[in-house]
Amino acid sequence: MKAIKSLYFVGFVILLLLVNSTNASAGVIGKGRAEIFNNNSGSARKQAIQNALRDAVEQGVGVFIDSKTKVKNWAVIRDEVFSSSRGFVKKYSILKDEQQNNAWYIEIDAEISKGDIKNKLEELRILHKKMGNKRIMVTYLKEHPDSLGEKHNAVLTALTFIPSEFNRSGFRVFDQRSMGYISDKMSPSGAKKEQWMKIADEHQVDALVEFELLPGKKRPFSNSMYTAAKITIRMKVYDISTGRLFSNVQSNQKQMTNARVGSFDWENALSKAAERAGISATKETVDNIIEHYKTVGDIGNSYLLIFQNFVEDEEDMILEVLEGLDGFQSLSELQNVPKLLKIEYFSNVEKSRLRRKIRLACKAQKVKLKTKEISGNRLIFVKP
Repeated sequence: MKAIKSLYFVGFVILLLLVNSTNASAGVIGKGRAEIFNNNSGSARKQAIQNALRDAVEQGVGVFIDSKTKVKNWAVIRDEVFSSSRGFVKKYSILKDEQQNNAWYIEIDAEISKGDIKNKLEELRILHKKMGNKRIMVTYLKEHPDSLGEKHNAVLTALTFIPSEFNRSGFRVFDQRSMGYISDKMSPSGAKKEQWMKIADEHQVDALVEFELLPGKKRPFSNSMYTAAKITIRMKVYDISTGRLFSNVQSNQKQMTNARVGSFDWENALSKAAERAGISATKETVDNIIEHYKTVGDIGNSYLLIFQNFVEDEEDMILEVLEGLDGFQSLSELQNVPKLLKIEYFSNVEKSRLRRKIRLACKAQKVKLKTKEISGNRLIFVKP
């Protein structure tokens, strides 16, 4: 009996070692070098250690992705993985620590958390694999009467940092200079959401991001000469193919100042608050999109399918056909009124194949239809 217990114990220890070995990688040699400036060898040594940690983590990244994938996603990996290298190193020992000519050289033996690296890479791939590196358009849309004008410095500041944050997260952002050119050609009263949706569709954009900034009231703090310049940002995301609201977030930020309202320093404080609000709202928006795609699963494409002039029995048959097609993920009826059926349809089939599949499957069920329009991810079918 004792022998059996001993065998169980030995097996349990071996299992633990195997689990740990799959998550951690000991013996990764990281090398780092940093130039010595102004005889500051201490600063150079710290930087050399950071470079050695990054080198070790870079080797850990190489276990999961090839060099081509790494180059393609370099900006995201650099900012999200390499910038926090220490977080992926469980422990390390220094093998070499010396000055070499005008540089400091460090060599470490590091234990890398491969599991954490893999989890991070999988998280980052959500945006590329499941969302297909979507193209978005960022615009300022003044809806509330108290929101700032589109030429306000705080708005211009937000328009600098918001697209940058989306880029960091793997999105392709429509060029802001082109946005300015489009905006200047619009009416003095500014464009409505519907106009921007149409423009986005014409430029093959997948999602429209609109935001507005509302300044807070100046309220002095008790027994203090300082006040807070407050900014509230409201950010919405619409799917261009369906027009559905995709995400809706709000962020409130403030910047302490002793400046009077309307002064240069006060406006500068509003701009700093707008910068933080824009980054905060964008990060939350990205998280919402990630969670959405986790919920709906590995969806290849989202389509807006419109069927016109069909009677109720034909519409029911069309819905059955759509649910039975290869690649079907999910659908929801956006509008169902007499002779008009609008559907948001998720499928991993490409548009041209999906159109043919719908036409042939409906024909097999004796429901005649023909394609009226193909625009972006919108397909319109009519009864001949």
